[in-house]
Amino acid sequence: MRVGLGGFLVFSLLFSLAPGGGPRAAEKAGPMPAAARALVARHHMQPIPQEGGWFAQVLRTPEMLPGGALPARYGGRAHPLSTAIFVLETRRDFSALHRLATDEVWHFYGGDPIRMLLLYPDGRGRTVTLDGGNPLFVVPQGVWQGSMPAGPRGWSFGGTTMAPGFMPEDFVLGDRAALARAYPGFADAIARLTRGAS
Repeated sequence: MRVGLGGFLVFSLLFSLAPGGGPRAAEKAGPMPAAARALVARHHMQPIPQEGGWFAQVLRTPEMLPGGALPARYGGRAHPLSTAIFVLETRRDFSALHRLATDEVWHFYGGDPIRMLLLYPDGRGRTVTLDGGNPLFVVPQGVWQGSMPAGPRGWSFGGTTMAPGFMPEDFVLGDRAALARAYPGFADAIARLTRGAS
């Protein structure tokens, strides 16, 4: 299932993507495994700014929820009813620790299992693995999340769904030093799932 080009461009512009993507972006990706490069090309995937990984939007509803109808954490901003994307990660192009204002439903489609680190507001942390036996997981809003492939292929293919839909203003990138102070028992994992922010 795909949305039209107009819907894809709206999402791309909202997320401030640099030009490029699909086959050309896949060629520039360097030592990406061939199977992952083929998925990037097939689905015309774009690099995900700040977070890392690759995405292709498959749903962005045209209907919008007014900001006044949403909880205060959305800052009064209108949101689409729902959004959904394909996601591809490699060991280099992992999903850096971040948090969102909306619960995010993760789906596993193929490649290596997706190993996720979750850091909760109360100081707890845990890891979750998405694979063929556990293909769906819901990351609660406000929980720090980061992920990367866990296996010999070096890539993972999945997707996420959000309702209300994703807006860039709902995204907060994790700071390595601040997270390590707040979750000292997970400092090594935090270092692997951040890109040097301090």
